[in-house]
Amino acid sequence: MKGDAGAIQALARKPRPDIRLYLIFGTDDGGNAALMTDIIASFPKGTERTDIDGHQLAKDPSLLAAEAASLSLFGDARYIRVHTNGEESLAAVEALLAADKAVNPVVMLATGITDKSRIAKAVLAAPNAMAVQTKIPGPDDMARIVTDLGRAAGLTIDAELAHVIAGFTAADRRLAAQEIEKLSLYLDASPEEPKPVTREAIAALRADAEDDAMQPIINAALSGDLKRLPEELKRMREQAVSEVGLVIVMQRQVMQLAGHAQRMGQPRDVAAWVRQEMQSRRLWGGGSANDWTRQLRAWGRPQAVARLSERLLVLQQAMMKASPGPALLLEQELLEIARVAARAS
Repeated sequence: MKGDAGAIQALARKPRPDIRLYLIFGTDDGGNAALMTDIIASFPKGTERTDIDGHQLAKDPSLLAAEAASLSLFGDARYIRVHTNGEESLAAVEALLAADKAVNPVVMLATGITDKSRIAKAVLAAPNAMAVQTKIPGPDDMARIVTDLGRAAGLTIDAELAHVIAGFTAADRRLAAQEIEKLSLYLDASPEEPKPVTREAIAALRADAEDDAMQPIINAALSGDLKRLPEELKRMREQAVSEVGLVIVMQRQVMQLAGHAQRMGQPRDVAAWVRQEMQSRRLWGGGSANDWTRQLRAWGRPQAVARLSERLLVLQQAMMKASPGPALLLEQELLEIARVAARAS
């Protein structure tokens, strides 16, 4: 059967023991993660989790139905969380839907499918399963999401400012949630003592908006550090760093880089210029002296930084339309940018 965000939110009030599989797919990565969280929150407190990936199910299609039907050693409640690329898990899903019993619900996030995929069609046609498809929200929808997130955090956000926040978070729910959390802490707001969001509060936080989780990834890519970048990409996946948000922060750093490159001109010793500028506190926010030196060597020419800026803009636009989500597209582009920087620095 087909579901939506409202049906998932209703689970908190009225659980659905008849649903043995929840399938989440679509282009809104932040929305997918939020739906999975909502579904899991509807299960009884203390429910244990078993993780399975699509590769395991491709090798053993009977595994999912077996896990869904099995009781834990002490009879405790369990649920099964699955991350899959899509059709690789089709046989496992069909076996689960046809099984005689399933006592443990399955929540499956399928990043590589559409409503035309066989796995989606199978779930949509099944009375004992629910499929929910997400799409990247438009400006008005994202503004409403921002307003709802703010209300839950004790913030009153008028329509104009909700659109402002929706704009600089690029329709990414995770990035919007991070900004709302910052605003709530900054304004000392709570649901019991709500506070209005002001343009001044937004400006104060945006002035210090470099995300500590994003900066090491950006520095590794722009510096051409091919040894460090794979580990940073792994950390990005583990910490669920906002992909679109990272590109936005990276664009800001490239603009900053362009300004420094223009000031620098063509010095004989880039490393010496960087050391002098850092001592004079005119160079900051981009990482270590070594990072700045490598970045200015790689992108210090006007043509190079212009091409990089254009490439990031094209990347952001492509990521907004990407299906499956933007993560793979971003990782490929960061690796390519790092290779170009490594050759030039």
